[in-house]
Amino acid sequence: MQVTDTPQMILVTLENIVNGEYIDIYKSFFADLKNPNDCYIHGTFFVQDAGTTYSLVENLAANGHEIGVFSLDGNLPSDWNKMIKSMLDKMSTSGIDTKRVKGLRAPGLSIGGDDEFIALGLNGLQYDSSCASVELSRQATMIWPFTYDFVPGPTCDIGRGPTNPFPGKWEFLVSDMNWKGVPCATPSACVNVTTKQDAFDLLFDTFREHYLGKRSPFTIVINPQWAKTSFSREGTIEFLQYVRAAFTDTYIVTMSQALAWIQQPTPLANLSNFAPWKCPRDETLTFKPVY
Repeated sequence: MQVTDTPQMILVTLENIVNGEYIDIYKSFFADLKNPNDCYIHGTFFVQDAGTTYSLVENLAANGHEIGVFSLDGNLPSDWNKMIKSMLDKMSTSGIDTKRVKGLRAPGLSIGGDDEFIALGLNGLQYDSSCASVELSRQATMIWPFTYDFVPGPTCDIGRGPTNPFPGKWEFLVSDMNWKGVPCATPSACVNVTTKQDAFDLLFDTFREHYLGKRSPFTIVINPQWAKTSFSREGTIEFLQYVRAAFTDTYIVTMSQALAWIQQPTPLANLSNFAPWKCPRDETLTFKPVY
């Protein structure tokens, strides 16, 4: 497929706590924004157990956002299988359809090697998004999500990728950003970002690397620190508003929506009929998500 026929996907991912302190802040990233197919945009929330109000997570899921697993307490687990199972049990008890929970992000983007991927398989998860890479962070080197059918995969900055093959298990690699010559895997890790314009420029510069390259999905990692700081939040919202207004070939989608496209590549001209990206059946052109 030609690059000009390929949609540029932006994956807005939020990690850690979901509770009353943060829910309105999180909602502000998505307010009133639609994709070119007139459907409201959604994000992917990787949820931590400690401090989270699960009724709000259930509400996010009911309004079209994707839910994934993050951690029990913000720390790397000693037992990946036990952690994932515990998180899925808590979600299920709270009314969340765990069959739709397909992904995991490790705290600190510290990918957990074979132990993590064994646990993914045991619990029916499909992908990881914990491998950050400074080597694959420029226009010429950025790559699309891949499976671990073959190992080793790309080197991750933190932690370790699997050493055994895990057929059909996907990795959404997080390309490092670059701020004033210094690489940083997440916006909050970029030093000297001190204004709304800085935050906008950081995100747009990284977006442009993806867009002018092979249009690999651009994953934005938002943690509570970045979300709660007014200038970084406002710069992020301005960036999302700008790309949606200025780029008719750019879609803000969930990670599962991105994976659906990767498994069934569909040209831009046909995306209005691409089922995984269509609006929920109860969404009209005047519908606004109710939280």
